[in-house]
Amino acid sequence: MPGNIYTKINRPSKEIIDLFKEIPTGIASDAQGRSNTMHAEIKGLKRDWRILGPAITVRCMAGNNLAIHQALYLAEPGDIIVVDGTGITTVSLWGTIMTEVARSRDLAGVVIDGSIRDFTESVDLNFPIFCRGVTPRGPHKGWSDDINVPISCGGVPVHPGDIILGDGDGVVVIPKGMAKDISEKAERQMKKEKAWLEEIRKGKTTLEAIGLQKNVDWLGVNKHEQAYDD
Repeated sequence: MPGNIYTKINRPSKEIIDLFKEIPTGIASDAQGRSNTMHAEIKGLKRDWRILGPAITVRCMAGNNLAIHQALYLAEPGDIIVVDGTGITTVSLWGTIMTEVARSRDLAGVVIDGSIRDFTESVDLNFPIFCRGVTPRGPHKGWSDDINVPISCGGVPVHPGDIILGDGDGVVVIPKGMAKDISEKAERQMKKEKAWLEEIRKGKTTLEAIGLQKNVDWLGVNKHEQAYDD
């Protein structure tokens, strides 16, 4: 069955994307009700890598990377290739040659729900790669897959043009139509957490600073002044 390739996507403006330049993934997740967070196994090969940009989506047959090669040349500078590799980690979907091409085209990174190979070379090239694993086993190229269609990556829906944010904690997806609202919630959360830290540094407990004591009281926890007796 032939795949579907859409050569154009609707990208958010640079101004909208830049709203997330200083926002960590944890805060971006909180601002979405702690949703749109990819599986914890998907991490950067280097923990200090950070990525931010619109998604070019690829949906692959397990172990097949032909469409990713095509997506490399549809992506524009600043884009992030996001691959639904079905989570299979026993076959790599990305290697050094693709990293070289992505760097030469000024892409912002790649996120793969699957594995890559050529780990050492990829780290040395310093192109941000987020994936589930690493294996020396290479892919096949015998299936026609889909580019720039809705996919699932790391258990999260991703549409072409959604904003991808990745850092040392993992990867969060920001739906492009909700980006401004999410950024405003994230900014409020960051200010709130800064205020909490200031109170904690002055000597307050987290229960006091964050206001968690009411949760403890509501749950009706029984407090015992003596040690537990076995």
